[in-house]
Amino acid sequence: MSSLISRRLPKELVLFIVFSGSAAIANLTTGYVLYSVLGLSQGWHYALSVALAFLVGMGVSFSLNRRYTFRRAGRRLHDELRTFLIVSLVGLVLTVAVSSELRDSLLPALLARLPSGASLGQINIEVLAHVGAVGIVAGYSFLAHKFLSFGHGIRQALLRWARRPS
Repeated sequence: MSSLISRRLPKELVLFIVFSGSAAIANLTTGYVLYSVLGLSQGWHYALSVALAFLVGMGVSFSLNRRYTFRRAGRRLHDELRTFLIVSLVGLVLTVAVSSELRDSLLPALLARLPSGASLGQINIEVLAHVGAVGIVAGYSFLAHKFLSFGHGIRQALLRWARRPS
């Protein structure tokens, strides 16, 4: 099975998926500890717990992907980190937008088209929308981190784009 994966998917993509999955586990575990174990779940404490968990996940993802997944482009650590933060925040906005659209419009429309009597069982539409959005945005995240965060950065990409002949 692993040889099948290595022949079909680039090693960078496999490592990105593994390490980003590890980051998601760190994010969810941290959030659970903060709002369920430590009780930071009321009012603004819940939002703070989720934000801190997001930062922990981002730290894990940055560290692992920088060290093991992507080649270095010669940029300074803080430049890579700043770009990583911007790319990740855009990914967060995209995930929220896509999951909301899937939950509110696309999935209900698709489910309404199922043949009469067909059922997906006890599926939670929010979970399905969230998983779908994460999958869709993962492509953006991989490419943006490869070429921007750990590549030559946003500024260089914009300069190259601006210099292209029209």
